Amino acid sequence: MSFASDVRGELARTPMEDACCARSELTAALLCGGGIAWRGRERYAVTFTASEAPTVRRYFAMLKRFYGIIGQIRALSGDTLNNQTRYQLAVPEEEALELLHRLELLDEGGLFGLRALPVDETIRNNCCKRAFVRAAFTMCGAISHPDRDYHIEIAAPSEALAGFIALQLNSFDIEARVSSRKSKYVVYLKRAEDISDMLSLLGASKAMMAFENVRVKKEVSNRVNRQLNCDNSNINRSMNAAEAQIRDIRYIDSELGLEKLPRTLRDMAYTRANNPEMPLAELGELMDPPLGKSGVNARLRRIAAIAEKLRCGDEVKL
Repeated sequence: MSFASDVRGELARTPMEDACCARSELTAALLCGGGIAWRGRERYAVTFTASEAPTVRRYFAMLKRFYGIIGQIRALSGDTLNNQTRYQLAVPEEEALELLHRLELLDEGGLFGLRALPVDETIRNNCCKRAFVRAAFTMCGAISHPDRDYHIEIAAPSEALAGFIALQLNSFDIEARVSSRKSKYVVYLKRAEDISDMLSLLGASKAMMAFENVRVKKEVSNRVNRQLNCDNSNINRSMNAAEAQIRDIRYIDSELGLEKLPRTLRDMAYTRANNPEMPLAELGELMDPPLGKSGVNARLRRIAAIAEKLRCGDEVKL
């Protein structure tokens, strides 16, 4: 199973909450899943279609417990669905209109007599907002495995509904954004912190812990790699600097003679020439008296300046 399937499965097993939350979940499932079809003359077909059986079983239990409706579950398969089995819960036709009325989804002024967004009463509490987003993700959501990418999204049939879902997430300080994709609008999150918060908010605690475990491992691995790259870069810079210092010392020896250098510089030149791979701090410990790293660096810069003057034919004053 994919990580997204694991998340949807966990959400489908979360305990059913109060009647207000059940109404919010069922409303979101119908609006996001396109489960309402107009049959004319105040006749509607109401269905809940999902990719996992636990999802439709959850809504079956909700309808029975809170509305006294016994739906029919069936499996769907075919070429148009890439041979992937999907599951559908059908509400009896004689009870569909009453269910839509109780969910407050009927609107005489709306297209086909339906509302495009839920009434404010449906999401009056934070628990109802969580339930709404939970159903929206369960029906139309997707999440990438954290090993590959940080991305979670919910597809919505309209821009208004997508904005409504994003607004609910934003009310919990989760940064959700909306973009258009073909005929759909997508609510998406890219920041790992927001994805983790959303999983926790919806009740997918196991998925959230799995997500955080992968995230921590990736961050530690990235930190170690950055440190190794930094160390390698520092080593390369030190080696290049040491090679340049050796070249300067040899050039001075061939053109002028190291014995003509002041004692402090002559001792530094011999010490560096005899220890080409030694760090500056350790070079300083070999000097008499010992020098700090800055003192070693200062003398090597003076040696480099003398070599540069010799190469340019300038007068060297020692």
